[in-house]
Amino acid sequence: MRRLLLTMGATLLLVSACGSSGPPPPWRSGHPDPGSLSLLDSAQAGSCAAKAPDPNQAPAAISFQGQEYVQTGSSVYQASPAGGVEIDHTGDWSFFLVGQTSLTMVTPQADYTYQVESC
Repeated sequence: MRRLLLTMGATLLLVSACGSSGPPPPWRSGHPDPGSLSLLDSAQAGSCAAKAPDPNQAPAAISFQGQEYVQTGSSVYQASPAGGVEIDHTGDWSFFLVGQTSLTMVTPQADYTYQVESC
């Protein structure tokens, strides 16, 4: 009986630990996932995006066509990145595919770059 109770307690702890790790980041409320991609906060992206430089201002990672692109940096706002093809938008953010391994997210405040990572 004691073993059963310990097992049940451990299971309960594991299940509760899989939930959200806190409130969503500030950017989430104004930017729902667009149709073609998924915006991932740090908790959703996991260890693959642990080094994302600015996850409170922009998604830590973006899932697009079966690949995960991890935030690698930001730069001053541009209307559209050179050589980029717009693939989607949400709120006042636009997403551009730049080559085969890079995405740029353009916001009114900054542009965020993302690179393909094997997560």
